[in-house]
Amino acid sequence: MKSIISSLVLFFVVFSAAVFADDNSSSAKLTTGEIYLENFLANTKSLEADFQQTLRTHEGEVLQQTTGRFYLNRPGKFRWNYRSPSEQVIVSDGERIWIYDVELQQVTVQKQSAGLSTTPMALLENSFKLHQSFDVTPLDEHDGIYRLKLVSKTKDSDFGEIVVGLDAQGLRFMQLHDQFEQVTDIVFSDITTNSELAKEIFEFIPPQGVDVFGG
Repeated sequence: MKSIISSLVLFFVVFSAAVFADDNSSSAKLTTGEIYLENFLANTKSLEADFQQTLRTHEGEVLQQTTGRFYLNRPGKFRWNYRSPSEQVIVSDGERIWIYDVELQQVTVQKQSAGLSTTPMALLENSFKLHQSFDVTPLDEHDGIYRLKLVSKTKDSDFGEIVVGLDAQGLRFMQLHDQFEQVTDIVFSDITTNSELAKEIFEFIPPQGVDVFGG
């Protein structure tokens, strides 16, 4: 579970601040998938969805499956509520990232800017232009969902590659290939975008009696 959490925290801190178009790409002809990604990053301020998450090896062996509810409020705020098989909460309030393991009664907290000297984590502080940080390659289309591969332009990235799937309504799934040679698939459903999300969703107060590490 730890590697999944690290991957998700890293990706969404960056992704929630992303801006798609830049000076070099604005004049280029974009594919349908790239247009969908551009529209999602430019126009989606908030997102709420159920998710099903699967961790597997590159050979396809399933290591873990989880489900829950996800909330995104750009820039920099998100929340993962894991319901099954074990209850867990990950909250980014824009300044700190809180990871609460309900079963262990343990909270880990760190500043978003702590130790983020290299990309893509250094991109936390400000919005950035996607094409300046990633090589974006269209892959294919199936049932109206277009897949794009994102590869970091820096060699010290925690991801070998990121694959995102989008349709006209926005983000539908992600696939993260991490440094542990594992693959995390996340499929979203029951998606609502640009609704007014309560600010309390992105706040976290450690429950009384839990152990808190970091700060």
